[in-house]
Amino acid sequence: MLSNPIVLTVVATTLLVALLIAVVIITMFASNKRNVRQEVKMAQMQLDYEKGQREIQEQVMTTVARELHDNIGQRLTFMSMQIQQQKAVNPATAGSLQPMSSMMIETIEEVRTLGRSLNSDQIAKNGLVYTIEKEVERLRQLNKYTVHWEHDKDPELSNDQTVYVFRIFQEMLNNLLKHADAKNIYLGVYGDKGFRMVVKDDGKGFDVNEMMSTAKGAGLKNIMKRADLAGLKCGIESKPAAAGGAGTTFTLEKIAQTTT
Repeated sequence: MLSNPIVLTVVATTLLVALLIAVVIITMFASNKRNVRQEVKMAQMQLDYEKGQREIQEQVMTTVARELHDNIGQRLTFMSMQIQQQKAVNPATAGSLQPMSSMMIETIEEVRTLGRSLNSDQIAKNGLVYTIEKEVERLRQLNKYTVHWEHDKDPELSNDQTVYVFRIFQEMLNNLLKHADAKNIYLGVYGDKGFRMVVKDDGKGFDVNEMMSTAKGAGLKNIMKRADLAGLKCGIESKPAAAGGAGTTFTLEKIAQTTT
């Protein structure tokens, strides 16, 4: 009989301790869930902010492209017409004006090409393959690199993704032209089986991890960030020449959708 109160006390104490432990666990779980939810919310806010910044940049570039076409382009065309008129009125000046006339025509075409590359509406309208092909033509005109360009069909990307991919391509190419010291450039866009883009060179290469951890890697970080915003996967393979490197390869691919 005397043992019953003791047993009840032990049972009650055990239940109380178990209840306290359960309360602590539930509290920790709820707190952790709130923290996760807050982190997700902050990440989404950051993503929305970055998308907003990109949209502003695209709007600015589109405005500049239209200004190049509507204002600068028209002025250059008018100047070219004046030169042609002067050559017709005074044939004796035709020889001396010809170099200026040729340069003016080339400048007008360069302005038009630059305008198309800045205008996101035109990029989406003309398609990725066509837009990159125009950049390839400009690249070949430098007479500095051997450019190997191949493609199949235009990939099935949204308009926003198409613009993002082209901006990423420009960043990759800019990085190559500034730092690679290459002789050959290999460019490929493949849309027959999803989407894949390759930008490769045979230059001096670099240490990817080291570059990404320093301020010098701002361009590479920008490439990765834009790829994330576009829902694409970006890979960078490179090693410095001293470590047996053989150039740099950028790959950009559409992330496969998983089915549940």
